[in-house]
Amino acid sequence: MAQKMVTGVDGRLWYVTSKIMWSERTEGFEHEKEGGRNAAIIIISIMGLLVFGLIAWGFSVPSVEVPWWMFVILAVGVLFFPTRWALRRRWLIRAEGGRWSEDDDAGGEAWGGFVRGRTEAKAEVRQIVRSLQKRGTPARANSPLQPQ
Repeated sequence: MAQKMVTGVDGRLWYVTSKIMWSERTEGFEHEKEGGRNAAIIIISIMGLLVFGLIAWGFSVPSVEVPWWMFVILAVGVLFFPTRWALRRRWLIRAEGGRWSEDDDAGGEAWGGFVRGRTEAKAEVRQIVRSLQKRGTPARANSPLQPQ
């Protein structure tokens, strides 16, 4: 989790945080739902059987020669989906605070939203910090942040 303290253009203090969400705990729209754990287990099992079949076929028939590039394609295929899954996880972006620095009793504001991917999360945090320093509010027209 990354956290930055930002002083807005009007002198208010804000904390901007980004945190990766490893588990999906929010209900999304139907097109945002993933296949789930069972689908991943089935796909991994089928890929494992295919790899086992390729290796067993190469050892059982001595005249069959498996080229080296076949193993490269196999490794890329096996590593592609877990890498994509890890890079496209949802990130929770929050901007909390909005209190004046000398006022300890006043409640602040809280804004939050989700983005997909690490690079999008870093870019969104940079835009929120820039917006706080120039306009005094974390939101903008196309921002995923909503008041909490």
